[in-house]
Amino acid sequence: MVKKILIKRASLTFISTEKLYWIADSKPPQNFKNAFFFNIDNDLTYFPFNKDFGPLNLAMVHRYSRELARLLKDKNYADNRVFHYCTSEKPDKMVNGAFLMGAFMIIIEKYTAEKAYAKFSNYVKLFKHYRDASKGDCLYDCTLLQCLQGLEHAIKFGWYDFKTFNVKEYEYYERVENGDLNWIIPGKFMAFMGPIERRDEN
Repeated sequence: MVKKILIKRASLTFISTEKLYWIADSKPPQNFKNAFFFNIDNDLTYFPFNKDFGPLNLAMVHRYSRELARLLKDKNYADNRVFHYCTSEKPDKMVNGAFLMGAFMIIIEKYTAEKAYAKFSNYVKLFKHYRDASKGDCLYDCTLLQCLQGLEHAIKFGWYDFKTFNVKEYEYYERVENGDLNWIIPGKFMAFMGPIERRDEN
């Protein structure tokens, strides 16, 4: 049975499993015994083209899930609860942090998208909706739940496989000079920046 833990000065707390927790607050909790806190707000970041701000790409999702899975199995942290802390003062960082944790639950813990999203019920009103890179007004909302559902479908149809995903290849082709492309449906549907007549070698 999962028990809620009250942390001094933390206005919002979230618990995903007996050992793994997610929390957003203005400041990280202090003086909490047997706990390991980590923050990725400035490590895994989205680089916007215009007014867009996320979600984080599949390479970041993969690296996050892989490293968090390793951390939870690390004997050096066997007696520690593990907390992913996000700053609540930056809504874009907070929702991207929630997306990563939700993705981890789907990929590693085998949650459904709806079940993973439900864990953030106390935060939903604080999350910003994602938007595309268009210059004009955004005429539709892209929610955290929709992104998690997309990931769930990608796994279901074999478009993303945690065990075989080549993160280095993904990051290579994601670079603008290499096409800024990736497969949406492997071998069938590719998205990329746009064709050019020749490559600039400079």
